[in-house]
Amino acid sequence: MPVYIRKNVNFTPPSIDNFPLEDDEDYITDPDQLLDRLPQPYRMIDKVLSQWYDEVWQIIEKRENERLEESRRIRAPQYECSAQMESQGRACCVCDSVDGRYIFIGQPRGLSAVDVQTQEKVASWEEESVDIHYVKAYLIGVQVYLVVTIDDMGFARLLIFGGDKFYFVKILNEFQKGRGGAHRPIFSNPAHGEGGTKLIISKCEASRNGDYLGAMFENPETAEVWLEVYKLPRDAWLNELESVLTKKEEKSEEDQGTDTQAPTDQEAPTPQNEVEPPPAATQSRKHSLSRGSSRLSVYTNTTNYEESTGGEKHTPKLSPTSVVMKLKPPPSMSELRQKGNPASSIHSACQKVDSGEVIGTGVNHILTPNHKDMRKEVFAHLHDNLMEYLPKEEEAEPLEDVNFHFMTAGRLVPTGLEQQSQIEEEDDMKRLPTTIAVWWKGSTHVVHYSLLKQHKDFDVKPDLVWPYLSPVTSSAISDDTSLLAVGFENGNIIIWDRYLGIQRGIVNIMDRVKIVQLTFLDPNICPQNLDDYQPYRTKTSTHLLALCDNGALYIMMSGPGLELDPICITPPVESEDDIFTMVQPIPGMHDLLITVLKSGKVQIRDTLQGTVLCEPVLPKSHELMTPWDPVVAVGAMGQVLFLKGNNKDYGEEEGGDQSESAGALFMYQMKLFPTLDSYMSRRRDKVSQTVHAKIENRIEALMKERIAQQGLRKHRMQERWGNMKEEIWSILQYKDMAEKKADNRPEIHYKRVRNLSQTPGSMGWTPFFRN
Repeated sequence: MPVYIRKNVNFTPPSIDNFPLEDDEDYITDPDQLLDRLPQPYRMIDKVLSQWYDEVWQIIEKRENERLEESRRIRAPQYECSAQMESQGRACCVCDSVDGRYIFIGQPRGLSAVDVQTQEKVASWEEESVDIHYVKAYLIGVQVYLVVTIDDMGFARLLIFGGDKFYFVKILNEFQKGRGGAHRPIFSNPAHGEGGTKLIISKCEASRNGDYLGAMFENPETAEVWLEVYKLPRDAWLNELESVLTKKEEKSEEDQGTDTQAPTDQEAPTPQNEVEPPPAATQSRKHSLSRGSSRLSVYTNTTNYEESTGGEKHTPKLSPTSVVMKLKPPPSMSELRQKGNPASSIHSACQKVDSGEVIGTGVNHILTPNHKDMRKEVFAHLHDNLMEYLPKEEEAEPLEDVNFHFMTAGRLVPTGLEQQSQIEEEDDMKRLPTTIAVWWKGSTHVVHYSLLKQHKDFDVKPDLVWPYLSPVTSSAISDDTSLLAVGFENGNIIIWDRYLGIQRGIVNIMDRVKIVQLTFLDPNICPQNLDDYQPYRTKTSTHLLALCDNGALYIMMSGPGLELDPICITPPVESEDDIFTMVQPIPGMHDLLITVLKSGKVQIRDTLQGTVLCEPVLPKSHELMTPWDPVVAVGAMGQVLFLKGNNKDYGEEEGGDQSESAGALFMYQMKLFPTLDSYMSRRRDKVSQTVHAKIENRIEALMKERIAQQGLRKHRMQERWGNMKEEIWSILQYKDMAEKKADNRPEIHYKRVRNLSQTPGSMGWTPFFRN
């Protein structure tokens, strides 16, 4: 009889993490197997050799597989740069304009705008000891751009580029001006002056059309962070710039008239405050700043920061911005569990409890810190012998990052629905944001705030709260803000249709995989499912691109009534050098993706297939600058690619990055890449993501369809009468078959015999059947 003896018989502490793993050799059926065949020390030598052999064999197998995959892999063609912009070698960041006309380059001493087609500097804004590390441009008018910059000291600046010139607006973290009009940074206590704590801005983003702006402030001393939302007077700025450029045009015409009357052998004196135009600016450009504005002619110039802030002729007085709200990060869930509500008393905690109209964030509760401490003491007293086995409490990480999206009116948030024209407005430039969605890093909530309400303090209650079980790690908003996607730490993705006010679906990409980036692609590359009825389009589908932390890329179609079926276009990577540090659709050509690997490779991929089409390479003497945060921009709507490269042979003892010879900005003409010819020649019609099916449009579409079908009315009537005869004949045939089946059905007669002392269903009551 076999004897079952377990080998690992010992005391296991009450912790799930410390249970030993059970394997096939954990149970034995023969007691003699408790003794090994080999004595010591030969038994130890045998185990070491066996383990060494297994490890060596795994290494050999892995190398053979890598060698086989490398031999089967088809290498993508590599293309070299067509031009080198050595004058922009000190570029720290690059950003393209929305319409693809210019690229804005952040430099150690200011900002410059370069024409994409001619690669010539159009204008520049300069200031000493200002190293621009972040730049982003927004189209706020016709060829008028709002430029947001952040320097290495954490100062955020707003500039407007229009008429081939930069106009300085303001510094967000400032409170007053010093001597000579110089701006001084804001401090936590204005009474301290320059001896106070300097506040820095780590993130600054605006809405799509530049109506609102959000900035995250940080206090280095107290480690406090908060989000401030500003209302930007976009229309007022456009009108003010229009008047300034109109006056400049009139003055230039007067100067030209006086020059023609002056003697030709004597040069006219140049005003002291005027900037003399360079020779490249002989041909003036025409710009229209807003709707209905006249064409303005201005020349290309270079503006110095001191002149732009001190000269009254050059800098117009633009309308100031206004603060809409200030939002503080909520305490983390672990902090709430450990410390409780920081209120001073239960009465004050009850006053902050929400009324119940909106689902709360779980912050305002009546569990005070004293109550939490008492519970811990009671638990420790009851389980004193088991406290050593409890896992150590991890310190709560502060919420140091915030993500937000400005959204137009929808049917999810009640505020904003009173502006019905905002929902039915077809022009995206006229649709103003009414809601901001905010989520903090490590938080499990996505909160929505109304931009139409007036908020005076930090205690701003959200209008809508989306609570989740897993921390939020990424989010994305479509161009028209009708779709909102949220990615989580557990690999789930939720897509919300804000226009209809419903949830489109939820999908799990992969267990134990974090979603690090989400991107909505242009709907023109997604096949649209047109209904047989109605004659007007009511639904729009689009692709969602998801990047996981293991390097895998997934794409899924998000459409009304469609299941979210993720398709892996790039498998998970094994080497850390193959992890994506940048995944961005090419503007104007959403069929293509530009990806940057941690190893420094730049690849252009097919969006739907994930295949590598080509690799733009730098010269052998250069390498990509900071592959983990590359300086990459695409201009001319996907026609020109810009890459920043550093010189490998340039040492720090020679000046390092302080000299322009340390790096250069390389330009690639993507239309000259043979592998991209089919993509360049492909045409796609513009497809709007939000379809406003008004009652007038529906009636007009139905009437057009009815009139178009009148010519086929006679043919349809004849076809219908012919089908009707066949249908009547089939009905008669079915009726005859039913009657024949009824006649052949056997008849059953029932005869019951009942005793007076018995009832139906009791013993002795029997029915008799007779055919």
